[in-house]
Amino acid sequence: MVFRRFFGAPVLTPVESRQGYLDRPVLIVLIASTALVCLALGLAWLTT
Repeated sequence: MVFRRFFGAPVLTPVESRQGYLDRPVLIVLIASTALVCLALGLAWLTT
């Protein structure tokens, strides 16, 4: 902590340093997007 303050890096509160979205869980977004990609690839494979 002293090292970061010495070089001028901002010291953040736990709320400020939290990563990810606060309105929806990141895991749900990842699962949904993976399912949509699998569905799109499956449809592309079936139609060729």
